[in-house]
Amino acid sequence: MNIRLFLYLLLIVILISSCRTSKKVISQDDNKYEHLKMKINELNLENQKLREVIIGLKNEVATLEKEKDNNAKDIIPQLEVEVNESISISQIEDFEKFVYDNSALSSKYNKFKKGGLEGYLKISYTDMDKVISHAKTYLGTPHVMGGLTKSGIDCSGLLYVSFKSAGIKNIPRTAQDFARLGYVIMNIHDLKKGDLVFFTGTYSTSKLVTHAGIFTGNGSFIHTSSSKGVIISKIKDPYYWREKFLFGTRIIN
Repeated sequence: MNIRLFLYLLLIVILISSCRTSKKVISQDDNKYEHLKMKINELNLENQKLREVIIGLKNEVATLEKEKDNNAKDIIPQLEVEVNESISISQIEDFEKFVYDNSALSSKYNKFKKGGLEGYLKISYTDMDKVISHAKTYLGTPHVMGGLTKSGIDCSGLLYVSFKSAGIKNIPRTAQDFARLGYVIMNIHDLKKGDLVFFTGTYSTSKLVTHAGIFTGNGSFIHTSSSKGVIISKIKDPYYWREKFLFGTRIIN
């Protein structure tokens, strides 16, 4: 066999082998393509099912929210009021700025502060309503320093017996010690029913707090006046109480 013929045959063998390899690669690519195409179809099908599930869930949530809104129309406003009123923010910093700008009060306040401020007293709205209701039964009772009965009572005595009647224990006896309980409310416009209110300078003494009462709402408070006994007065009374007002405290929790 001459060399030229041998090379020719070898070239034919190489070409045939190459064609077979190419067909094999094409066949493998076709299989991979078909496999991927099948997977894409499966995923599209699953995606469609998920979309249907999501749409169904959204519709169910919308229905439930509508029912909840209809059922809660009367409940939600009440809850909002209770939550908002239960949040108490101390105004002690503003109060102290006011006090330290007043030389007549600053030294008294420093002594008062050493005894403690913003102490905790466990009392609810219901309890406070009972306290106020009991205090009102003393209306007209004459003022007697140190008194605790309907024959005669003083301002802190009115608080003391009224809290006791509502089952509130471990309460103080003096106005100054009552003033150590609850968040300090300096702004008279922020007072709410059930807040305690305190005054200074109603008589000559080294004490900071000289008078106390219970805010009953609508700008009024119940207390024991030295001249008129147990009465309800306007806290913004320009002739006396507005000038003597020191701060309030919020004890309801």
